[in-house]
Amino acid sequence: MKNLLCVLLFLASFAVAQGVDSTLSTSADSTGNAPVQKISPFDHLGHNMLLSAFGWPLGFHMLGGALTYRLAMNDYDLMVARFAARQNEIVFGAAFTPGMAMGTFCPFLIPGYMYFISSNKTLNNTGAVAAQATAVAFLYNNILKAISGRAHPDAEKNDGDLSRDFKWGFFRRGVFYGWPSGHSMTNASLAMSIASYHRDNPWVVAGCGLYAGYIATSMVLGAKGQAHWFSDAVAGTLMGASIGWYIGNTFYKEKMGKSGTAPKVAIAPLIYDDHKGAVVSVMIP
Repeated sequence: MKNLLCVLLFLASFAVAQGVDSTLSTSADSTGNAPVQKISPFDHLGHNMLLSAFGWPLGFHMLGGALTYRLAMNDYDLMVARFAARQNEIVFGAAFTPGMAMGTFCPFLIPGYMYFISSNKTLNNTGAVAAQATAVAFLYNNILKAISGRAHPDAEKNDGDLSRDFKWGFFRRGVFYGWPSGHSMTNASLAMSIASYHRDNPWVVAGCGLYAGYIATSMVLGAKGQAHWFSDAVAGTLMGASIGWYIGNTFYKEKMGKSGTAPKVAIAPLIYDDHKGAVVSVMIP
């Protein structure tokens, strides 16, 4: 399983390099544009950091928080954690331990290889985009964890109170315990920044989506379900994906020579029976 995932990783890199390069080469030949210029992970950094938190991605951050409340209060987190704790440790370990390991190292290895090691300019630029998106998501995740201090699941002691055990404040449980899932958030940001920057290649987009989903699933079902609650992964994926897409879109518009228009976000209250919530809709140009 681990070897297969490594092969898929290199195939994805090859697809980005070959598929996107051929598209850009054709475009350059027909339009006479200059060759691809290398970009830096620090390009637009301040702008992207600010609007990744307070631009249209804010709608997804709020949605992640709302879903966490709903999943925890209705014990869906507890049910998923207990399901994971009951499963065969060897089978689930073989299936999801590689995902947990990839979720730890890939946010550093993938952008690092693309930006510093590869001699392909398209991969260099992709690495710059991915490095910035991963760094921004990592920073925001550690801030949220330091403030929320949520307890991890415990296969022997899972109950509803534990799934709702938050220690709000500053560093009350450090940054290793807390909400949302750092692996899910940083890897979703990594994957969606690449998908956004190479949205014209459907294979890259599909592969990035599957990768982000596998990492999030691994963090919930791996290690007997003791790494993160289900809502940690849901919120982390939503937040990270929105950050990654925003940052990738910034560089994509620059690559294509477009100024573009900002996505429109609408948040509407939703009230029925005894339930209260909100509906978030995003129109991305």
